[in-house]
Amino acid sequence: MAMGAETPLNAGRRRDSRLRLSVPGRLITLTDTHKISLRDISQSGAKLVLPEQVQQGEDGVLEWLDFEAFGTIVWTHKGLAGMAFDEPLPTAVLLATREKFDSRAFKSHEEEAREQAADWYLGYKNR
Repeated sequence: MAMGAETPLNAGRRRDSRLRLSVPGRLITLTDTHKISLRDISQSGAKLVLPEQVQQGEDGVLEWLDFEAFGTIVWTHKGLAGMAFDEPLPTAVLLATREKFDSRAFKSHEEEAREQAADWYLGYKNR
């Protein structure tokens, strides 16, 4: 059997372990900016939930919490997309992501939209 060939011992295993979460973010491509939900992340890539269709092979910047990574969309399926990062994420970024996720130190897209609407309303009413 060739070196690196899939065997029952490594079948279905990923290269890097994944941090499962659900945090809002953005995927910025050459053609658009997409609001996404980051479902899992590892040093080598991430799984995204997004309402708009992106194309396999599309390059972009993934932004989440206070972090960003450059990469390529390597698969899409029914509102999900997989992104492979150009450079491995540092372990410190994954640990900080986990810490912020565990402490809920972020706002969802819906919470941000409600706050923006309230700010607009209050600003409008105070004029």
